Amino acid sequence: MAAMCAWVRDHLEALVDGDVAEPRLGELRRHLAECGGCRAHHAEACSLPTRLRAVPAPEPPGGLVENVLRRVSGDRVGPIQVWGPLAVEATLFLVVLWYLSGPRGLYTLVQHTASDVGAVVGWGLGQADLPAPTGDVFLLVVFALLIVTTLYHLSLLSRRARL
Repeated sequence: MAAMCAWVRDHLEALVDGDVAEPRLGELRRHLAECGGCRAHHAEACSLPTRLRAVPAPEPPGGLVENVLRRVSGDRVGPIQVWGPLAVEATLFLVVLWYLSGPRGLYTLVQHTASDVGAVVGWGLGQADLPAPTGDVFLLVVFALLIVTTLYHLSLLSRRARL
């Protein structure tokens, strides 16, 4: 590359921006008319995508992150939204129990479930044999699954509340 080509390429941005004084402007244009390589560089410098890539991104305002976080944190989840699923699922479980066994049966079911839980705990501690599976244990497992589901929902909601 000749010295003139290097000089022209150094001044291409100023030429595209219109910041070249008249005596040098003539020299630049004459060289561009004669040199195909410099003409290609000039065409690239004039293209919009190339010009946009050359422009540095502006700095974001100083409080941008804090302002966004403050606005987002304004959408807090209330206690009713967090604990509501647990109350609904517990109520649903009680309705199912009542439907399956009636009020007297519900009381008996609670008694049997408590004794089954005690027997399972005793078995876990090595103090008793494992009780035979009954409907009470099945309902207890269903209730435990409802609780696990509710706790999962609560964890999702509380994670959302912390954002």
